[in-house]
Amino acid sequence: MRSPPDGPIPAELRVGLGKKLEVGQVEVEPVRVEVRRLEIKTAPKGGGRPVENRTGEAVVLTLKIRNTSDDLTLYPMDPAFTRLFTGTTGEAKPGTALEVGKQVYRGGAIAWPWSDRIAREYEAAQEADATPLKPRESREYVVFTAPDPKIVREVRATAEPLLWRVQVRRGLIPVKGKDVPVTAIIGVEFRSAEVQTAEG
Repeated sequence: MRSPPDGPIPAELRVGLGKKLEVGQVEVEPVRVEVRRLEIKTAPKGGGRPVENRTGEAVVLTLKIRNTSDDLTLYPMDPAFTRLFTGTTGEAKPGTALEVGKQVYRGGAIAWPWSDRIAREYEAAQEADATPLKPRESREYVVFTAPDPKIVREVRATAEPLLWRVQVRRGLIPVKGKDVPVTAIIGVEFRSAEVQTAEG
């Protein structure tokens, strides 16, 4: 079952921290939510050591994703799902978004598509994202907000339940006799009291 990017997320696609949700050919377990600085790495085209840039604090969600398939290799996450959203007129909305009360913070901190000079740009915890997830293999992935003090303050202060809408690749579904790759929007539910503060 798929959910539209802005539509309600049904109960069967919602999951709390430390619990598991199976959708399609992946199992998703939200591990933790924390406030920490981002370590953005920019790899130039043509090779060379990535340039590292440490940002201000952001809200970071860590997910453990397992490929439940016996024969399908996939990339559960994609930089397009968590790309920087500027709100420019006509700009497509990323599927991943953090809801804090009536406020919706879309995407993350890294612009995508990358410029002609960049081979890849990623947060340090996303380094393995470019390697496909093999059948029955599991790995941790992260999504994060922009490093905005306002977002951090609101997440820490709210008494309301929080919802992180996360777009993931869920595998293949048959459509008119063909296997077609699809994504799903799941909802990770948590409260301010569950948000950790990383050291350093």
